Amino acid sequence: MKKPEEQPGFRYNDLECKCRLANKLLVPFRNSGFQQLRMDDIAKQMDISKATLYKYFSSKDEIIDLVIDQFVNSVEENDAEDLPGAESSYEERFRNTFVRTLLIASYRSEPFLKDLRETFPELYGKLESAIAARNDRLRMFYEKGMNEGIFIQQNATLLIMQDELIFRNLMDPVYLMKQNLTLRNALYDYYLIKKRQLLCAVQSQSSDDDGMQERLDRLAGKILYGMSQ
Repeated sequence: MKKPEEQPGFRYNDLECKCRLANKLLVPFRNSGFQQLRMDDIAKQMDISKATLYKYFSSKDEIIDLVIDQFVNSVEENDAEDLPGAESSYEERFRNTFVRTLLIASYRSEPFLKDLRETFPELYGKLESAIAARNDRLRMFYEKGMNEGIFIQQNATLLIMQDELIFRNLMDPVYLMKQNLTLRNALYDYYLIKKRQLLCAVQSQSSDDDGMQERLDRLAGKILYGMSQ
């Protein structure tokens, strides 16, 4: 049976379907970049024929452009719920931003960034500008929480740098092995460290922490599955 995107008369300019296909490239892009991928390889990753691929995308350049647009839009739209001006509690927003920072780090790998810098410098600049703007919003969130007595007073910029460095190392399976760490345990342990480091009043354990552990376990499973491909 043919897949929906291979049915006669299917709308090949449908943005939602194009985005769904492009999302299938996030793991291979993260693991090894994209310069070495041919259109045959991309079609295989998308699980469609090469002929169908060309009905959706005229070139690899168009695919990369869409991937970056999705990445930037996701960063901007998701933060709208949790950074300055949101109504949910600071602790809930902290948990959500922690997960999103991890997700950004998991796909913003060095192989992908290297290929982007060398091949599409304008798209690289667009991506890094979005990350810089996101970091500014995150810094404002931390500083507002500090001013309201929810977060411990400290250097918000260094908190953001700390996350970037920690998550970058945790995304490296060789580093994890050398340090005798598992990704699942390390993510939850770092969440607890960050929570104690940030919040003025911290309970030793809460149902929210149990929910966060399950959330991070699921995310670690997805990341590990991608690393093994």
